[in-house]
Amino acid sequence: MIGPVEAALLIAAKDGAVADLNSLGATTDVTAEMVTLGASPAAPLAAAALAVAARRAPGGGWTPAVEEFSRGLAAQRSVLALADTVDELLADPAVASTAAGGIHGLLLGDLDPLIATNPHLAATRLEAALRVALAGSGTPYLVLHRLTTIPNHAPDEYVEAIPRLIGAALDAWGADTSLTMPLVDALRVLRAHHAASADAMFELACDTLRTALRLPNAEAATAVLADAAVEFAEAEELDEARDDAAAYGTVCRAVAAFAAGDYDTLAAAAARLRLVLGRRDAWHLNSHLPAWRQPVRDAEADWLALVLALRDAIDRLRERSWLDTAAAIGQIARVYAAERTTAPARGLTATIRPAVENAVAANAVLADQLLRAVDSDRARDQPLLPAAADELAAAIRRRGVQQPGDDEKGEGAYEDKRLARIAPRLERLGREVCHALEIALNDEQLAELDALLVSSEAVDVNADPLLSEMRSRILDALSANPRFRAGARAAVVLLLNRTLTFLRDRYDRGGPLLPNGTDIIRMLRDGDRVPVEADLQYEFYVWLATSWPLAGRVTLEQPHVGTGRVDVITYALDVRLATEVKRELADSSPEALGGYVPQTAQYSGSSEPFSQLLVLDLTDHSNGARPLLDLAWVAEHRADSDASPQHVIVAVVVGNRPTPRQLTDSTARRRKNSRRRGSR
Repeated sequence: MIGPVEAALLIAAKDGAVADLNSLGATTDVTAEMVTLGASPAAPLAAAALAVAARRAPGGGWTPAVEEFSRGLAAQRSVLALADTVDELLADPAVASTAAGGIHGLLLGDLDPLIATNPHLAATRLEAALRVALAGSGTPYLVLHRLTTIPNHAPDEYVEAIPRLIGAALDAWGADTSLTMPLVDALRVLRAHHAASADAMFELACDTLRTALRLPNAEAATAVLADAAVEFAEAEELDEARDDAAAYGTVCRAVAAFAAGDYDTLAAAAARLRLVLGRRDAWHLNSHLPAWRQPVRDAEADWLALVLALRDAIDRLRERSWLDTAAAIGQIARVYAAERTTAPARGLTATIRPAVENAVAANAVLADQLLRAVDSDRARDQPLLPAAADELAAAIRRRGVQQPGDDEKGEGAYEDKRLARIAPRLERLGREVCHALEIALNDEQLAELDALLVSSEAVDVNADPLLSEMRSRILDALSANPRFRAGARAAVVLLLNRTLTFLRDRYDRGGPLLPNGTDIIRMLRDGDRVPVEADLQYEFYVWLATSWPLAGRVTLEQPHVGTGRVDVITYALDVRLATEVKRELADSSPEALGGYVPQTAQYSGSSEPFSQLLVLDLTDHSNGARPLLDLAWVAEHRADSDASPQHVIVAVVVGNRPTPRQLTDSTARRRKNSRRRGSR
């Protein structure tokens, strides 16, 4: 018999809503029925309602209800209901910390008999407990014991899930050998199990890859990458459908070929990787991807950037140096981190990236992208990057021809206090580069380079809940276009990531992007020069052109596109993406900005049907700026009713903005004037 609470949950769900528990009666009475629902098919609905109630009254009477409800999940026998319920409980900060203890401890109890009778459910419970442990809200040892202790004659359905879970644990705790050694041993045992052999081999190869990526010496890392390539090939042989094994094996061989100056092998590797990634959509098509593994879907942008880097490497073999090999290793580390990032419990932690930090390789990537950015900019008729960038490129090249160890003090912070005070980010490039720049440049020039490195920094959109939500919303809208697949999707995600981080920077940091530039953000006063489109275009160009994936692949004022001239264009293999830049002085509502959409869409007519509209909003903001979440959306355009759709990402940078303090002063003045008028 359905109780009143369950009935209310079902009625609300039918209308696409969440039931208001506070309207259903006394908290104790509602809680009593809610606890029983933890074992029912309505458990996800109950968890969602609890999350809403707890969020509206944090620390209130619903906290005990969350605890009791979580304990009731031990009686849940539906795999889908359990998975969806855990997602609901761990997604909301108001309930996640309260629910985590019950999820972690109770779901691991009595697991052995469940493995025999309901192996899929047992694997789901173990996965939920692992997620809590990864998020730091439960001790890892109980989970590790379960991952490394597989009962004899365990059903295939349970065993085949274990390698993937071990892989997630190794990614998070890989630097702690006391935790990881038993996990690696378990993978070796699973390698002999017919249901888990391919997955276990793949995770063993990933473990070898992680070892290589952590090595500071490029030559030693290259040798270990060669071992990883052999293991990935074995995983691919065991399961021909494992395109991820093919991709990783290919990039490992590519770096080894680059280090050896093997042009033919490198060219073949780059071509094969592009072919494999062309099938990347099939990795996830029609397959269940748990919510906590969703970040993997957008790693395609990093894969695309790696393909572009390998193509560049083919043309640079004659200029080989240790720096190039180290940069290639750092680029693989970026791709691996993006591909294996998880969001185990969004209410507790945003994301967890694999522990593959390697300062030497990461700094080599930075040096490589800065060289590409400067070289590309200096090839323009009118270069835009600061003049000091020439000295930066020269210093990097002098450092790049050295071998590891030639810099007698090694990598690390430069000891000059002047540079540490004015341009601390330059220290990432090593002491030799810092010493050269400290001698050659004045304080103002050093400050310009430090600001340039701010623009070049990689920002993980997955690690920012708001940017991640904005991107998901935009990608969902773009998915309505049947051409939003494979390479086109990867190129759009690559550009979108940079656009969103640009919006975040301009929203929070304010001021000019580089010293001595135009401040397009500040509130305008009578007589001030009003920023123009070119000011925003310049800042956006710098933000794109100094980034890892797009350095050397950005042009301005490109003619002969859709019979017009495009403000900013990015190139990624065969995909050309246009960004039209506008300034708005009167009306910045989405409806008004829609007037610019047809022009912007026109520039995508001879390429993939995706483009961007970037608007500098200089309308009145005396009451403050809209939240960042409201400043990016997707507009659809059709030239006529029978035309195929074109989609435009609209992104708004809010200028003419008062500071928070100015808003306070303005409110105080209005109140004071109001009191004066009232006293008359």
